[in-house]
Amino acid sequence: MKLGIIGLPGCGKTTVFNALTSSSAQVADFSAPVRGPNLAVVKVPEPRLAFLGQLYSSKKVTEATVDYVDVGGLTGSAEKGQELGESFLNHIRPADALVHVVRNFQHPIHGEADPLGDISRVETELILADLLVVEKRLERIGAERQRGKKENPEEVRLLQECQEILETSRPLRSQPEVSDISLLRGFSFLSGKPLLILANQPEENAPLLPQEIRDETLAPYLEIVGQLEMELAQLAPEEANEFMVELGLETLARDQVIQASSQLLGLISFFTTNEQEARAWTIKQGSPALKAAGVVHSDMARGFIRAEVIQYSDLEAAVSYAAAQKQGLVRLEGKEYIVQDGDVIFFRFKV
Repeated sequence: MKLGIIGLPGCGKTTVFNALTSSSAQVADFSAPVRGPNLAVVKVPEPRLAFLGQLYSSKKVTEATVDYVDVGGLTGSAEKGQELGESFLNHIRPADALVHVVRNFQHPIHGEADPLGDISRVETELILADLLVVEKRLERIGAERQRGKKENPEEVRLLQECQEILETSRPLRSQPEVSDISLLRGFSFLSGKPLLILANQPEENAPLLPQEIRDETLAPYLEIVGQLEMELAQLAPEEANEFMVELGLETLARDQVIQASSQLLGLISFFTTNEQEARAWTIKQGSPALKAAGVVHSDMARGFIRAEVIQYSDLEAAVSYAAAQKQGLVRLEGKEYIVQDGDVIFFRFKV
């Protein structure tokens, strides 16, 4: 899972990046995306792996990971309706989803908080950027048509449909039946990516967020006190836990964002385990066993025979795999079996 952190200057993107990744990236009020992106890879907390590793005396335990990219904010010219800088676009296009950090505190330079206005500004820029991509592609197809090159009528139809959506100031994610079509995935449309709003709050006297954000009319949202979470992320785990208890925090924003993003993308976890490694993998909900095998290794998919499957909760209750087999908790499944969250899978294959 790769997440792009976006937002306007002064919203606290890099503070949030540090909070989510335990990084120490320089925090500054960038008025233009002149710097390179901040990148980090974060392990996804997965308590179930500890038991699996102990059960098989695995030499190592490997969590799934999240890749974060934090880029500079909008340029001053964006206020006049111009598209985002190329560096901004290039770095966030590969992201699976976007985390839009929205300022909900007064800023010495940018003034009073205007969460809805900020969301609208950034959304407009994403829409304009996608519209530019669509128009350029249609122009190129038209030029190739004049030179006698055969076009793909379905691609033209879909691009024209995207153009119609974007010209009415609607993001492509509002029409997933269009944006999710495989023929369009290569364009990596920004306004078509799933979006999570992250309201960056002050430590005290936070203004009430607009109703449109709180009822998730625009997109799913979370609240974060970015500065506090960044400070907690810099502490040793034991010390951070002490402060969390003192502050009444049950979970860190880091874990909440990972969970919310996984739900947004429809991801679930399954496990493989043996003496060498206990490992968590992520896959789209509704995926068959054959695809899960390919996630682990292409040879497993190519030579797939069957999958031995047991739910983690059943394996934990049985205490051992042998006991689970005796209790009839281990199932043999074929390539069409739909993988469930928490499945522990042993792939049988031959190549």
